[in-house]
Amino acid sequence: MPRILEEWLKSLEVLLVIVVLPTLVFYMLGNRWPIILPVSYHTVVGLYIFQSALSYWYTTSVFTNRKFIPLPAARNQPVPRTTFIVSAYLPNEITVVEETLLKILRSVERPASGIEVILVYNTPSLEPIELKLRELAYEYPELILANAYGSRSKSENLNYAIDLATGSMIALMDADHWVSADCLGRAWRWLDEGYDVVQGLCKIRNLADSLVAKIVGIEFEIIYGVNHPSRSIVFDTSLFGGSNGYWKAEVLQKVRFSEDMLTEDIDSTVRGILAGYRFVHDRSIVSTELAPITLGGLWFQRKRWSQGWFQCSVKYQGAIWRTEHLNFAQKFLWTTLLLWRVIYDVLSSLLFPIVFAFWLRAGKIILPVDAYIAFAFFFTMLNGPYQTLVAFKNAAKPRAPVRDYILYSLAVFAYTLFKTYVHLVAIRDEFARERTWIVSKRSAA
Repeated sequence: MPRILEEWLKSLEVLLVIVVLPTLVFYMLGNRWPIILPVSYHTVVGLYIFQSALSYWYTTSVFTNRKFIPLPAARNQPVPRTTFIVSAYLPNEITVVEETLLKILRSVERPASGIEVILVYNTPSLEPIELKLRELAYEYPELILANAYGSRSKSENLNYAIDLATGSMIALMDADHWVSADCLGRAWRWLDEGYDVVQGLCKIRNLADSLVAKIVGIEFEIIYGVNHPSRSIVFDTSLFGGSNGYWKAEVLQKVRFSEDMLTEDIDSTVRGILAGYRFVHDRSIVSTELAPITLGGLWFQRKRWSQGWFQCSVKYQGAIWRTEHLNFAQKFLWTTLLLWRVIYDVLSSLLFPIVFAFWLRAGKIILPVDAYIAFAFFFTMLNGPYQTLVAFKNAAKPRAPVRDYILYSLAVFAYTLFKTYVHLVAIRDEFARERTWIVSKRSAA
């Protein structure tokens, strides 16, 4: 069966479970106990208010913090030898990997003790680019080509390369990431201060390729320019986002990556936090990457992310509550990132069945609005534009055109519904134990 048809069938299953069946249930309950519909309606709307309030809090913390995050004290410790690990799947990333390596080899400001660059890759067959990469390795002796024979995942690639790394700091990059020249100095100041992992800002560079890329580009400005920094500002914690992350070598050698998790970055983050390691976000460490340019590509990418997050929620939420390495506020944050995000996406989707059941009982389409609902509507709908405004204010240069931010503000509600639906399909896949990794297609930009 064609993959797109499989996804349509899954989507119909989820639509049946989260819309059609609940509508019938609420309709029958409403006929028996009429008070159930308004109580359920106002309760679910309250969830929207709570979620929006959290977002306003985090966004305002970034808006009012001029430095974004407190810079560590300058100790002037020299940057140690650093290993860059670039993970790639060939032939999928043939068009981007060479340029990524050249950006590191030619542009990065090197410490006195030097760098090494490990390209770790897996491939089903010999690719012509391997010969070209060997020529590049002859030109740059610090480039190590590591074919992880038998590897079937990014996690296996990374674990293979970790055993080869000789640097005291390890920078992890995806094959399409172009790093900034001063990344090592900016990252090391945090590790020298006592943190164990630093996550930089990831920026989309192919905004002009499609409407999807434009939407994702502004979304990344919010994720890395607002959401991640707020966690460091308010809670003194953060997470590793899969690329443009800088680890103490001894920490990464202990944490490593789970080969049975779909989001190896979030899994390693939570395991690292539970082990007592400290994560921080620095938006001044900028790398650029490529966004999916089609709706299908975005669907498979976000479904994998959502399923991986769900796996971590199920696996680690209890441990988050029990650990002694987090204070109460940090446990609250990680609960909102794990368990709460699952509960919220499931329960918030009930708003539509409740309204549909109300229409069925009334025999016509009317809007059940009172002062509480009106407040919730404006409070919730203004959240996305507010985040977008703060992201625009603090965007890393070069900044996307103003019209892209306006477009995102207008589309954010529909886009949020899309991501929620993807998350629900991902939960369905996890329960069905369908964990196929659809590799994101890369093209040069």
